[in-house]
Amino acid sequence: MATGDSLADDLDRFGVPHRSMPGMLAPTQLADDPDYARSLGFHPDGKPLPELEELGRGAVVGRIFAGLAAERAATDMLALSSDFRPDIVVRESTEFGGYLTAESLGVPCVTLDAAPLQVTRDPGMLPWLNESRVAIGLPPVNDTSTLTRHPWISWMPDLWHPADTQSAAHRYYRGPDEASDPLDPAIAQLPAGGPFVVATLGSVSGHMLTSDTSPLRRIVEALGSLPCTAVVALGRGSDVSTWAGPRPANVHLASFVQQPLLLQACDLFVTHAGFGGVREALTAGVPMVALPLYAEQPANAQRLTELGLGVTVDAHEAGTTTIAAACREVLDDPSYRFAARAFRRRLLGLPTISQLVADLTALGI
Repeated sequence: MATGDSLADDLDRFGVPHRSMPGMLAPTQLADDPDYARSLGFHPDGKPLPELEELGRGAVVGRIFAGLAAERAATDMLALSSDFRPDIVVRESTEFGGYLTAESLGVPCVTLDAAPLQVTRDPGMLPWLNESRVAIGLPPVNDTSTLTRHPWISWMPDLWHPADTQSAAHRYYRGPDEASDPLDPAIAQLPAGGPFVVATLGSVSGHMLTSDTSPLRRIVEALGSLPCTAVVALGRGSDVSTWAGPRPANVHLASFVQQPLLLQACDLFVTHAGFGGVREALTAGVPMVALPLYAEQPANAQRLTELGLGVTVDAHEAGTTTIAAACREVLDDPSYRFAARAFRRRLLGLPTISQLVADLTALGI
C-alpha cells in the first residue's frame, strides 16, 4: 500500500504494511503547499476556486486528479519501485498516479471504481493526463482507452451503470463487509418512535461547505417535523455541544456515526449521494432522499431516481418543507423500499471480495 502520510496512522492501526508518498497531500494539508493547492483548483483552505466550477466535468477531474497530483504520486511510487517492483498495480478510479506507474513499469493496472458515475474516462481530462504522462517520460495519448486496458472493478451490479458508461473491462464484485465495533449505546437505545432515519453528508463535505451553504440545518428541522426517530451526523471532528442549529427531541445529533452498521437498522437514508454512502445503503436495502452537492453526486442522485431507489431534492434551494415532504414520500410509498431490497438482492448475487483476490492473483502470475 502506497499512500500519503495522512493515512499512516489508520493503516498502522489495521496492521497494513505501507510505503509513504510525501507528494500526496490530503485536503487538510493543502495549506502546507498553497501553490500546489491552486494548481489543482483549490484555495489553501481546501475550498474550490471559482474557476474550477467553470470547467466541464471531465476537465475538473483532469485538473484535480490526473495532472500534477498524478505526476507527484507517480514520482513517489516509481522511486519506491526501485526496490519493490510490483506485478500488478491496483488503484482507485480517481487516483491516476497508480495508472502512470503501471504504464511506466509495463504491468497490469486494475482499477477499483470508487465513483462509477464520476467522469474518470472523459476526453475532457486528456490535457492534464497527457501533461502528467509527459512529465514522467511517457508519450501522450489520443484517448482514454489505456485506462481500461485491464480490469475495471465495480462494487455495484451492472444495473447501476448506464449503458454508455460500461466497457468490456468492467467486472462486478460485492464489496467487502466492513467490520465494526458494537453500535454506540446512545444510538442503540434510542426509543422506537416510528421509522428510523439516518442523515449524513459524508466525511469530506465538511471541508467544502460553510454553515451558510450546508443543508444540515434544514435536514435537522425537516426530520424534527416528522413522526420518526432520526440520527444526524454533523461531521467527523465537529462538536455537538457547539451546534447552533435546531435540536428537535426526536433527532439525535452526533459528530460521527457507524454508518454501515447503522444502515442495517434503517428505514431511510438522507444523503449527499456520495458513492460510498449510496453503496452502503443499497447493500443494506435502504431507500434514500438525496441532496447532491458536487462532483459525481448529482449523477448518483439522478441514477437513484431513475431506478426508483429514492427521491432527489436540490441541496441548495430546497427548504425544510420540501425536504420533509421528500422524506415522507419515501417512507410512505413502499415501492421505494421494494426497489432498494431488489437492488440488494442483485448485490448479494455478485462474486465476493475473496473471488476478486483470487482473480487478481491469477492476473499477476
